[in-house]
Amino acid sequence: MNLEVAFVVDTTNSMSDDIDAVRKSLLDIVKAVISRTQNLRIRFGIVSYRDHPPQDRTYVTKVFDFTEDIKKVQRQIAKLNPSEGGDIPEAVADGLFDARTKLSWRDDAYKVLLLVGDAPPHGRDYNSLRDDYFPQGCPNGHDPRQELISMKQMFGSALFVFMCGCNPLVEESFRLLADSVEGGTYYSLLEADQLPGAILGILEGVSDLIEADRSVLAYFEAHDGVFDLAEAASDMGLEHREVKTSLSRLMELGKIPRWPKGRPLTSSTIGLQVELGVIPDAIVAGRPVNYRFRVKNPSQAVVGIRVVVSLITSEDISEVANEVIEIGPRSDQIEELELVAMTEEKGRASFKIQIFYGSQTVASEVYETRLY
Repeated sequence: MNLEVAFVVDTTNSMSDDIDAVRKSLLDIVKAVISRTQNLRIRFGIVSYRDHPPQDRTYVTKVFDFTEDIKKVQRQIAKLNPSEGGDIPEAVADGLFDARTKLSWRDDAYKVLLLVGDAPPHGRDYNSLRDDYFPQGCPNGHDPRQELISMKQMFGSALFVFMCGCNPLVEESFRLLADSVEGGTYYSLLEADQLPGAILGILEGVSDLIEADRSVLAYFEAHDGVFDLAEAASDMGLEHREVKTSLSRLMELGKIPRWPKGRPLTSSTIGLQVELGVIPDAIVAGRPVNYRFRVKNPSQAVVGIRVVVSLITSEDISEVANEVIEIGPRSDQIEELELVAMTEEKGRASFKIQIFYGSQTVASEVYETRLY
């Protein structure tokens, strides 16, 4: 499995301690993540951003493309000498634009975008500061939210977006950016030494997700892509939603060719259990009788059962009830039916109770009674 991590980093002066903390701990972070995920290959890339002239005349952005050479990444981070900067907002939009367009993202890699900064983007949509030289937004026409949305459209669920705010000043704007894409997450970091721990936690979380995807991929291959999603989730100890998301991601990464073909569940594979109730020995025709039965569904799927009740007399067989009941996932339910023997015939009779799951008979019982 391949993992690509792009740091989009504010390299103005106030970020010097944070940048140094990441450089010193990067090797340990990588070792910790790799130890959790077998055969994981990690590439790191860096986009450093400052500001537009005349606020900063050194550079707006610099791009260091993905590499597996961690020592080379550390050296590159060490070269990110912060500048003084000008006004408070920075070229966040340009950093995100370059991350999207100038890094050599691979189609088959999990992708992590880490924006690290302590100043908001330019523009009134992202800050209410009087000290903003570009109140209309990025002078190059880039919009940070749109850049993230475009990246998510390009890479889908294989892209994970994290915003690390190193100053309370950026919380509102960085949360806004995180909320612009599904699964985007904001981290508030008030001390430089918190940043390496946050990065480690982020990458370990993605690593765990990669391991879950590996299990889903193995299950797909072992079943030749033919299985029921709820059954697969139960077999792997995952939530139904997790399996669906994993399959979508595996398709986006080119690991599987198609969505799995469904296979009907049987009552035995989902563990469906039915305990039938009792019917009185004597019943008054035309008056309702409450019939209760118990259904246990240990699976993660919603199960639909059909209950058919027939009245059998010496002269006729008539249908008393024919209902579909949904049984929730991981549930133990008591169901109740109101049965009415609509007949003028008196004497010995029988009720036949049948419960079906699909075309399968899950439970069946014939009750002898007497009609009055």
